[in-house]
Amino acid sequence: MLRRSWTVCAMTALLLGGSAAAQSPGTLLVGGFGTWTKFDSKWNLDSSFGNSWGYGGRVGAFIAPNWNVEADGWYTPAQSPAGARFLGSTTNVAGGDVKASAFTARLMYSFPLANVASIHVGAGGALENYRGGTDGGRGQYQFGANGLIGFNLGFGGVALRVDGLVNYLPSNGGYTDFGAQAGLQFAPDLATMFGGASSNTTAWAPYMWWDEMVAPLPGTVELGGFAQWSWFDENAGHPPQAIPKDGLGYGGRLGVFLSDPRWEIEGDGYYSPQDNDAVACCGVGRATRVVAHAFAARLNYNFPIGNFIGGRQSQFILGAGGTRTSYRFEGGTGAGSLDNQYTYNFGVSGLAGIRLGIANRTALRIDGVVDYMPNTKPNANLNIHARGGLSFLIGGARPEVMCTYAGLESIPASSPNCVAPPPPPPPPPPPPTCQYNPNILATDPACVAPVVAVVDTTAITGPIYFDFDKSTIRSDAAATLDRKIPWLQANPGMRIRIEGNADERGSDEYNLALGQRRAASAKRYLVDHGIAADRFDLVSYGEERPVCTEHNEACWQQNRRDDFRIVTIGSDRIVVPPQE
Repeated sequence: MLRRSWTVCAMTALLLGGSAAAQSPGTLLVGGFGTWTKFDSKWNLDSSFGNSWGYGGRVGAFIAPNWNVEADGWYTPAQSPAGARFLGSTTNVAGGDVKASAFTARLMYSFPLANVASIHVGAGGALENYRGGTDGGRGQYQFGANGLIGFNLGFGGVALRVDGLVNYLPSNGGYTDFGAQAGLQFAPDLATMFGGASSNTTAWAPYMWWDEMVAPLPGTVELGGFAQWSWFDENAGHPPQAIPKDGLGYGGRLGVFLSDPRWEIEGDGYYSPQDNDAVACCGVGRATRVVAHAFAARLNYNFPIGNFIGGRQSQFILGAGGTRTSYRFEGGTGAGSLDNQYTYNFGVSGLAGIRLGIANRTALRIDGVVDYMPNTKPNANLNIHARGGLSFLIGGARPEVMCTYAGLESIPASSPNCVAPPPPPPPPPPPPTCQYNPNILATDPACVAPVVAVVDTTAITGPIYFDFDKSTIRSDAAATLDRKIPWLQANPGMRIRIEGNADERGSDEYNLALGQRRAASAKRYLVDHGIAADRFDLVSYGEERPVCTEHNEACWQQNRRDDFRIVTIGSDRIVVPPQE
């Protein structure tokens, strides 16, 4: 059997500007190929060079740098040798035509060789099908393992891909088929095609498989399982002898979110063993069981519908693609019995569902699926399935946080080169201005101190006194403060520092707090009498600045005081109030 491999590196390289090492998670891969197969001799098929040519196609997506998943299928119109019969079907005639096909799915890794080339290897599973030249008659299918090795060469948006592969099918003594494939591969950028910015120029943060994630990211893998109830069409199976009953089955899915994570490529398969729902027909003992299974590949579009649990995004899903449905029959007697025979059909598959985020990277998935097989004999076949199960969202590429410093926006913020540039040198200081006249320079000959009359500021700086352990304003202190008010009103730019003091009795901490309260009382008195609060600075010295050092009440009274200091005049001179 012939198998193809997604050349991870080169494939992305060809659409990412020709660099085999520049893969972008979520990049979609599609391709077609011609195939030649060397069939195992146990099949009794003619594998000479001119008689086992076929064709096929593949689809896949990158899940991480250098890693991608892919699925492909091929068809070969083979032939049994002259004078011999294909051993997989009792109805095939000697030298007759045989329809050979296979489906494979695998995980791939690419080794970049140069800007446009890479070597890739992969392994996964395979399903091979054989039947006679007509759709009727007995056929055979087997599951097994697949391995592949090949190379990829990019040419400006298109890649030439060549692969060698082997399929090993362990049942019935074991079969080994070898194949070669060659064809073209493309990597369309959905983010660009559907109006988003291209993800191919995005720098990606370090890759994490199971960190906290709210919504799917480019390259996120959806891995899940489901239970399924199927309503089978009356033309399903092999009517009128074998029609599967409606019933329960199970299956699994694997999907990859693309560069625009609203889009997802997904494959799934189910297995549904059911009783035969047909009545006995035509004098032949009917089959007792009909085992249905199918494989489908779809392109899904995910509509975000808000958050479900813990702020995790949920999505409504619509998808369409192709399907292959098989039926195997068990039981039955007589020459026309269907026992151990099978039939299969190709068709289209549509899906509508919902993905509800219930935990980190875990979602409840509920889907309705319709499979339509137009080539079913005697009439087309439509099966309907209802599914429910869990999906796990693994991996995904997050855009790298970029450096924000000027000129370094193209490198990641985590780079050691993302450092702040040195600040520019400070501008030279302006030449000093005259302290007496700010409108001229200090070097101007006119910069001389003005001649001012000496003003007695006792009315402003005179202290006030307090009773022991008190901060209330006494009547004599109020009189002193009242005299300060006209001076402060006549000099609106003047700032005063009020210094609270205490006598030596009491601890240092207590005296500091008491001095602070005394300074605040004086300020509050002046503010209440119309002086702006922002004209005062408060400070407490506690017992640190006594004016008398004797240890008696007369001396202590002198130390229980507020001092007043002029901090700034606010003009070139102090104005004396008119009443003074």
